[in-house]
Amino acid sequence: MEKLFLVGPRRLAPQILLALQHAGVVQIDTLSSDEIAPYRLNDEEKTRLRRWDGVALSADHSMRLLGLEPDLSVEPFEGDLGEAEAAVSPLEHQASAAVARREQLKDELDLINQYHEVVTALAEMAEGLDQSEWLAVLPFLLDKRVDLPPLEKELASILDGRFVLSERPVQGALAVVLVVLKREVEEARGVLGRRGLSELPLKGEYAGLNLGAMASLLRNRLQAVPEELARTEGELQRFAKETGSMLRGLWIRAKNEYMRLHILREMASGRYGFALFGWVPVRQEGRVREVMRGFDHRILFTFSPVEDPEAAKVPVMLENPGWIRPFETLISFLNIPRYDSWDPTWVVAVFFPLWFGMIVGDIGYALIFGAACWYLRRRVKRHQPLTVDLFKLRIPPEGLAQIVAVLTPMIGWTVIWGFFYGEFFGDLLQRFGIFGTAQEPGLIPILIPRTDTLVTANVLILVSIGFGVYQVLYGFYLKAARSRRRGERKNFWEASGYFCGVSGLVLFSYAFMRGNFSPWLLTPVAIGTCLFLASVLKTRMPLMIAELPTQGGHILSYIRIYAVGLASAVLANLTTNLGFTLYHLLGYAGLLVGILVGVLTSFLIHAALVVLLTVSHVLQPIRLIWVEFFTKFDFYTVSGRPYKPFRSIGSR
Repeated sequence: MEKLFLVGPRRLAPQILLALQHAGVVQIDTLSSDEIAPYRLNDEEKTRLRRWDGVALSADHSMRLLGLEPDLSVEPFEGDLGEAEAAVSPLEHQASAAVARREQLKDELDLINQYHEVVTALAEMAEGLDQSEWLAVLPFLLDKRVDLPPLEKELASILDGRFVLSERPVQGALAVVLVVLKREVEEARGVLGRRGLSELPLKGEYAGLNLGAMASLLRNRLQAVPEELARTEGELQRFAKETGSMLRGLWIRAKNEYMRLHILREMASGRYGFALFGWVPVRQEGRVREVMRGFDHRILFTFSPVEDPEAAKVPVMLENPGWIRPFETLISFLNIPRYDSWDPTWVVAVFFPLWFGMIVGDIGYALIFGAACWYLRRRVKRHQPLTVDLFKLRIPPEGLAQIVAVLTPMIGWTVIWGFFYGEFFGDLLQRFGIFGTAQEPGLIPILIPRTDTLVTANVLILVSIGFGVYQVLYGFYLKAARSRRRGERKNFWEASGYFCGVSGLVLFSYAFMRGNFSPWLLTPVAIGTCLFLASVLKTRMPLMIAELPTQGGHILSYIRIYAVGLASAVLANLTTNLGFTLYHLLGYAGLLVGILVGVLTSFLIHAALVVLLTVSHVLQPIRLIWVEFFTKFDFYTVSGRPYKPFRSIGSR
């Protein structure tokens, strides 16, 4: 990254920003100076800023109403500001009216479905008495029949028997009609109010109708409303298809114009000139020079290298190979490494899918994840978001594409480890002789029978701990190297001390477990201990001694890779065994029924396991990286700022 300084005539500022926006490689920062005032928008620029913002909001609102996602491949709108406003206003009005009509029909259909049977029953009980000149009919609902006698008793005491109650069970409740004299209707309502009851709440075109007319209208609308709703939905879909490109183009054009006017405030200016400051990746310097050639010698610009004291202010652009890039999201939403720090994305890209596959390790589960990945990929190709109403979750197509890219290596490693373990929905294929062990031969030998803990537990635990030793020590090494480069002596000695102390603990633990206290093991243990104690003295941090066992314990946290995976395998085996047990219990006569019941039961429980355990299988490996590894080199305390270049939205 390098710094860009640019000065030129004020009248050229909009044109220069347009060129830089098309180049899309310069991050513009606020330029403040005692000698030069900040750029102030004139009245015409303020008006255009407000109007373009209005166009963008209207287009965005219309797209949301129609369920459309922004499509950056659409060509921006070509007209001027007035034409854009004239185009977007009627589209927003039509979309709003159509959606309002759809929601109105949905509400009416809900009301009809809720009250149609109730009102029909009430109308039959009322028998037209609600049209009488002398009588009033109060319809209401009761939850329980036991509430009716106390109500009847109170009405009798208040109205002296001048009432009639009729009830009928409907939809799990009790529909009740109370007939009283009109002059005593308020006393009757008072009784209902004290009992927490109220008359049937119907509004809109149903309000004020007698029960017979209301039942008739509800019956007619029960047939008409679904047809109107289907017709309205079809009109909305056609409208969205016809206007989608226009709305997306208007949104892109308005957002670009708004950004260009808004970014003027980041610059400094005098009466006749302006100055701009920004950041450019070194490899993109030629791109900036190319777009600036169009202004001949009317502007001046210069590039200068970044100096060490500026590292905290320099924007960071993560540059990784294509297979690593999808995992940048798992880094950037936590923190951005500082410019002079280290990008740990490759660690996530390598170890997260590997550990996920090691934990799951089941070919059958991999097929389920593969089906989910295929489904998400289809939605990405159709540019459709994923909405999960239960969790109020909505993932745009761009997010789904990243999920697919991350899932792919996870599924690949799950298949590989599944072959190592010989697992397909537990030991299903072992039962059919596909996978086999030395005791139960099969077509494909199982290399690592992980559920046979007597054979594989020690090996898999040591492999898991080996991952921990590597990451914990590597994290301390990274912190020591960075601190030495920056001249941070205290941090250097702290990281170096922990590196030596934890190394000594690991070697001593190995010697203790093996019962081998030979000099070639104890000598490095002693050296590591001495260096650790020296670092405690250098940093004047005696608490490092108490913290050392904790740092060593972080290595043991990696055993969860084996433990969680073993638990998953045992549950999968139990599920498959349950299906076979049901088959055997039903006997030979019930062979077909046994197979169906066993397969169905196993399938349902396996499906539940996939849903319940997937979250754990994802969180366990990523937690080891986020917590045990990242904290060792101060990833969360040494923050950078993301590189956000000023660029056009869309294809231009």
